Amino acid sequence: MKNHSFSSDIDAFKQQKKKAGRKKIEIKKIEKSSNKQVTFSKRRTGLFKKASELCILCNVNIAIIVFSPAEKLFCFGHPDFEGIVESYLKGSKVFDPPESRERSVSYEECNKQYEEAMKNLELEKKNLRETETLVNKGCNRRWWEDPIDQMSQSELEQFMVSVYELRRKLAERGGELLMQSMI
Repeated sequence: MKNHSFSSDIDAFKQQKKKAGRKKIEIKKIEKSSNKQVTFSKRRTGLFKKASELCILCNVNIAIIVFSPAEKLFCFGHPDFEGIVESYLKGSKVFDPPESRERSVSYEECNKQYEEAMKNLELEKKNLRETETLVNKGCNRRWWEDPIDQMSQSELEQFMVSVYELRRKLAERGGELLMQSMI
């Protein structure tokens, strides 16, 4: 009789343990932005892990591009993200292994390039807005011709930023022209 009682206790424990497992959640849009970011991070990791398992189990090539709620780019590719995307864009069904290409770029490098490009885009948008403001005011003279003795400190700081940005662009363009002339 004691054995029966012991086995029924084990069965009861197993049933309780089953109930305490993962719970199904309702799939609906998350409203709170901090919760979106946390959920995205966890699910992205799971998605990339499942994709990797699928690649290994079924011998397939996968490329995933995901934008986070903070609009950051995340990429996953197995065996090689760049090669898969290139073969897709070419319309080729044959994957080009990384050894046959010049170099492979990791998704971390892609993310850095993307973030740098976004920063440059924001700078260009800001410069465009400033230019449009000057044009809309009917100002025919150039910003670098403005007298600096009448500028406030913030205007002087903006002026210096603009001068350094112009200098950087001139040096960059001069370098490009120099390289082109050497070819």
